Amino acid sequence: MVRPSRYLVAFLLVILTSSCSLMPRELNLTPVWFHRMDAEGNMLEWDAAWPILHYEQTADGGDDFRIRPLYRRVTQPSPELPEDASVDHQFLWPFGRVQSYEKQTHARLFPLWSWRTAEDENGKWDNDWYLLFPFIWGGSNAEDDENYFAVLPFYADIPEFLSYRRFRTVLFPLWVGLEKNDHYHQLALWPLIGWSDCAEGTHSWFRVLPFYGHDIEEGQSDRRFALWPFFSWSDENLDAKSGPVSSFFMWPFFGWRNGPAVNGWTALWPFFSSTTMRDQFVALNVLWPIYRYYHNALEDNVTAWWVWPFFSRVVSDDQDSWTALWPFIWWRHYSDPEGTHEQQTIVPFFSRIAKDNEDGSKERYLSLWPLYHQDELTDKNGETVTADWSLLSPLFGHKGLTYGLHEAYGFLWELARGVQRSKDDHAVDVVGRVYTHRSRQDGTTASMPFLFNYEQDEGGERTLRLFQFLPIPLGGGK
Repeated sequence: MVRPSRYLVAFLLVILTSSCSLMPRELNLTPVWFHRMDAEGNMLEWDAAWPILHYEQTADGGDDFRIRPLYRRVTQPSPELPEDASVDHQFLWPFGRVQSYEKQTHARLFPLWSWRTAEDENGKWDNDWYLLFPFIWGGSNAEDDENYFAVLPFYADIPEFLSYRRFRTVLFPLWVGLEKNDHYHQLALWPLIGWSDCAEGTHSWFRVLPFYGHDIEEGQSDRRFALWPFFSWSDENLDAKSGPVSSFFMWPFFGWRNGPAVNGWTALWPFFSSTTMRDQFVALNVLWPIYRYYHNALEDNVTAWWVWPFFSRVVSDDQDSWTALWPFIWWRHYSDPEGTHEQQTIVPFFSRIAKDNEDGSKERYLSLWPLYHQDELTDKNGETVTADWSLLSPLFGHKGLTYGLHEAYGFLWELARGVQRSKDDHAVDVVGRVYTHRSRQDGTTASMPFLFNYEQDEGGERTLRLFQFLPIPLGGGK
């Protein structure tokens, strides 16, 4: 006699081995296994041992594979511009990353090491790297004109370091050499003793802190100090059409600055000070930082004032903003070459950003921390191109500030998440596939683990599968 359980096993085997039309496009056995396919049987996404293993096909035809929270691999094809195609490996995010393009590679595991190599339009390569940031640095290029090496604090010879064209040191702080704007400075017992060695010979820079120092550009400026920071004086703009400007400062008691078009004074610095430039510039501080007024006609007619921390206002040709109870409440409106921006923020609970781009597209972001966030991009016709939202949402900021964090750690807090990958691709997931739904141009699928899955094809024909496999046709379609 054959038991009923054997009939059930045999029936399931028949379904699993029969034609593709009987197999579900969506199979939800979360947390063991989940997959979702398109109408042609191509894999769109899958999970195994949720939330650890995850794969999905990206909107541009690439792949996104994750071993959460340790590792993520994202490929981005670009048939029209092969040099923009990339493979992005992220591990222990945000500390580790290896990003490869056709002509460049960036790799890091902060703060242990970093490596960057790139080719220019002539096929010449350039390398930069560091170990144990910020102690060991190095780099080289094919032209052999930018080789450098540093083992801080013992030795360093680094180009384009901080704001300097070249930074050198031996047994820091015993000796430091700096290059900036064709000026060559040397310091011993940094920052106490310094002198210049300028090629053009018109610049003299010398100091022995705190006793005396000067910085003289022949025919341009003459700045000096004695018993720093107590006494300093200068003559500047010696070659300017507006005329020279002289200043004297006895810190912190008083100081002044005078010229044909400039006047300024300070008392009990930094509490009281004023600087004016005729018809161009005004700056006034009273009991700084409590009250400040600033106007600059040369900087887009900007006018700013504040009574800190209660209220502040900034108005110019391209912006209008204010704050209250700084730093908690911010309202901003400004324009730049990319478009117009509006931002309203009540730290940390509310944030809204609206950007209208020059090409007619619009970006919108809303956050009700830590409950909810929504991010949306629409085209010039008002149709949504991409969007996402989540409940809960404890991260601060969006775009670059949160890139990779949702993907690596979102499973820890997200009760529900919605993603629109393209105009015709909408998806919702509730608590890690407890309920999931995705609608695409080629149909719709939805499911709950082990209980059912549902699909509607492009023609409108609907099927409900009990326990994921037993099909119940619901009709519809042509």
